[in-house]
Amino acid sequence: MKRVIVTGASGGIGTAFGRLARNHWQVIGTARQGPIALDVTWPTGAIETVFRQHAPYDAAVFLAGADILSPPLRLKPYEERLARLWQVDVEGSIKCSRAIRPYLNPGARLVFLGWDQAYLGKSGEAGELYALAKAAVTGYAKSLAQSWIKDATVYVVAPGWVKTRWGEKLPLPQASRIQAQTRAGVWQSPEEVAEVIWRLLELPGDLMTGQVFYVNRGDVMPS
Repeated sequence: MKRVIVTGASGGIGTAFGRLARNHWQVIGTARQGPIALDVTWPTGAIETVFRQHAPYDAAVFLAGADILSPPLRLKPYEERLARLWQVDVEGSIKCSRAIRPYLNPGARLVFLGWDQAYLGKSGEAGELYALAKAAVTGYAKSLAQSWIKDATVYVVAPGWVKTRWGEKLPLPQASRIQAQTRAGVWQSPEEVAEVIWRLLELPGDLMTGQVFYVNRGDVMPS
């Protein structure tokens, strides 16, 4: 049986990923609170200790991210939101990938979480912050794909508007406005994003390492 470890397993996409687990995969879900506690802001040594306890791995999926759209972070100053987003999304992804490397089986898969607007940008403070952080994550993952070309296959999944718990709590008028901005007139579901991740983990070979996969029904179609 293959083994995949997930950070941010208690979030919307992480929960869906666990529910859609394939029979021949063992999913080891980590979160700040839960049976396997892991906070991606911990020092790298502490993160590595958690990884070592459940090694080895055939895949790692890095989904942990800071929610700056909901209280209490939504109400914090710009610089504080930036610091938290950078600490969790960017530094967290870097620390986790470096900490897990000794425990990866040959040909392992790594999946990072990007954003479909990361390189285009989006107006507003939240758009500025997310674009900055997710562009950094994407650039790091693409560089890692080159550095680890003989050891692992690296993907970035870049969803658009995903109806996670934040989206479910939005007032109907705001949720409707966001939905109207999409080409297809619908949100992405966490299950749709999780399904794409699973399919990437099961792709044969390493021909597409370093690629970004946009999960957004055509809202962003990079040339």
